Formats: sequence, C-alpha cells, structure tokens
Amino acid sequence: MLMWIIVSSLAAFLVAWVNGANNAANAIGTAVGSKALTLRRALILTAIFDFLGAILFGKFVSKTLLKGIVDIHVYSNPYIVMYGMFCALIATGIWVIVATWFRIPMSISQAIVGGVMGLGLGTLGPQVIDWSRVSIILFSWYTLPFFSGLIAVGIYTLMNKYMNKMSTSRLPLMSTILFSTFIFTSVFLLSVKTLKASDVVFAIEYSILVVIILSIPYYIVFKYKMPREVEEASKFTYRVLLVMAAATMAFSHGANDVANSAGPLTGVLIIASEHRIPSTVSIPLEVLALCASGIAIGVLMWGYRVVETLGEKITTLTVQTAFIAQFSASIAVLIVTRLGLPVSTTVAIVGAVAGVGFARGVRNVNIKLLIKIITVWTAAVPVVALMSAVFLRILLYVTPPIY
Repeated sequence: MLMWIIVSSLAAFLVAWVNGANNAANAIGTAVGSKALTLRRALILTAIFDFLGAILFGKFVSKTLLKGIVDIHVYSNPYIVMYGMFCALIATGIWVIVATWFRIPMSISQAIVGGVMGLGLGTLGPQVIDWSRVSIILFSWYTLPFFSGLIAVGIYTLMNKYMNKMSTSRLPLMSTILFSTFIFTSVFLLSVKTLKASDVVFAIEYSILVVIILSIPYYIVFKYKMPREVEEASKFTYRVLLVMAAATMAFSHGANDVANSAGPLTGVLIIASEHRIPSTVSIPLEVLALCASGIAIGVLMWGYRVVETLGEKITTLTVQTAFIAQFSASIAVLIVTRLGLPVSTTVAIVGAVAGVGFARGVRNVNIKLLIKIITVWTAAVPVVALMSAVFLRILLYVTPPIY
C-alpha cells in the first residue's frame, strides 16, 4: 500500500501543478494583457494568494468523491475505486498538460469529470454513470461563457456611458462600490462553497461584515493616492480594482480548486489505510499542503503559457475592459452557483473576455481562437474518460486488486 500512497501523491501533485500552471491565467491574464501588472509580479501575486486560499480555506472543503458521477457504492472491492481515482488523476494531468502546452485555458473540473467517468467505463460499463448529472455539468459549461459574456457587454456599455465621464470627486465612492461588490461576491462564494454555509442569510451577513471591514480603509487609502487629473484618476481606479480582483480570484481559486487533486488523494489514503470506500473526505493538512504547494509551483513555473491567450489573443484589453471582464466573470459565477449549477471560473472568464471584445465589435474578437478553445473543451470529457478507462483496464490486468 505504501507504493500506492507514493504514486498517488505524485499524481495528485501533478494535477495540482498543472492546475496552477493553466488556471493562473484566470486571475492574472486580464491584468497582464492590459499591462496593469508585469508578468513576473502577476505570477508571484497569484502564487501567494492561491497558496493562501488553499491552506486557509481548503481544509473546510468536504469533498464528495467522484462528484456523484459514478455510484462508487456498487463496488464491493474498495481498491477498484482507488485504482479509478489514480487513473482519473493521471488522465486529467496529461490532458491539461497538453492543453497548457498549446496555451488553451482549461478547467481542471472539466477534465476530472472525464477521468471519473473512466472508472465506470473501465469496469462495470456506462450504466453506473449518472448521465443526468453529467448532462447538468455539460449544460452549465456551455451556458456560463455566454452568460458571462452578456454581463460583460452590459457592464461595458454602462461604464462607458457613466463612469468614464465621472468627476474625480465621485471616483473614490464609485471605486469603493465596485470593490465592495467584488469582495462581497468572492466572500459569499467562499462562504457557500468552502464553509458550507447552507444558511444564505448567514452567508450574506458574513459577507457584508467583511465588506465593511475592508471597504472603509480602501476608500480612505484610495482617495489619498488617487491622481487629481481626471483621465489619470480613471486609469488609476481601474488598475487598482484589477489588481484587487486578480488577488481575490487567485485566493478563491486556491480555496476551491485544491480539492480537485487533494480530494482523490485523500480517498486513496483512506482506502489504503482503512480498507473502505468513503462517500466524502475531509482533507488533512499534510495533503492540503502538498497540493497547495503544487498549485503555487505550477503558477510560478508554467503559469505564463495561458496568460497570453487570455490576456491578449482573444481580444485586446485595456485596464478598463480587463477589469470589466474580471468583474463580469465573478458576477456570472455567483449567480450560476446560487442557481445550484456546477461552475468553472475558466469558462466564465473566457466568456467575459470575449464579451468585452464583442461589445466593441466582432472584428475585435479572435473567432478562430474561440472555436479552438471550445473544441478542446468539448473533447476533454470523452478523451479523458477514454484515457482513464484504458489506464484502469491495463492496471486491473497487470495488478489485480486483492481484497
């Protein structure tokens, strides 16, 4: 069993590493593309906040093994499930590495769904897969980018009409309102998704308290630092908001996504030590530290590859449009989450970036690149499922589990 713990730990670290490498762009792609931050500073910022989010909030995540996609309780032998989780991690890691190499924004959640399906396909067949759950997930992935894009178009239109003509005396208040909205959105999502605040009233009260604590000093410091010339003050406003948004999204990413690698690894550890299949897992600190480190190292080592695609290739971004894209993606994720649908920050931010491009005209959007990205997203589930199933069949043949 020690060998399985070691190889599964390496597989989980691989998924965490490539998660950081690819998804770093979700937080900083717009900031780097708009020149609000240099690439080096942006990567360091993301690595720090991703790690902090994973360590501080990841421990509160109770991860449902295999996302309810496969009914794991039909397996009498727990080691088959352990093999399946290992193969899901390996197949996911390979697919996202390939996507990152080709600079395609790719959600780990998208790939891991296929990896999990591989357990069913590689053993008892498609009948153990919850196809209604898979359909809901796929529906969410294809509607979320359009939704976030529409929000981006609406916010772009409003800000162009009102905020760009705002006097310097009103900018601090407007900036604080936007900052408060972004913080509220992020804290509310963390409350619901990681603290398991099923009471929405509690989540709202908690989020408002955090907003009050942070917004008052933000307003004071912003007003003191803001340039007096109108155009420079407007640019300063968006730049500050964009950096804040990048840090917040990196923190949220670490908190929410660390479980994609830490959850299956914890499942392997429980099966190896207790010889049973757990329905949910509470992630221990040492597993959290391993996967959080993997995310941070992935950001620093390879995070630059997808940043260019998200920040420059889909459409040309200014500091203003970059913040609008980041803000719109956050709002879209909040709404879709409250509707009870599974979400991906990656598809939300891609849709929002495309949205601000379309708001300025179709010619400002790289349609061919969007088609390429959507094609890779579409192929992810079946290809990763097939890889995972094949790896599992080989593993079961070479090393039959004994129970």
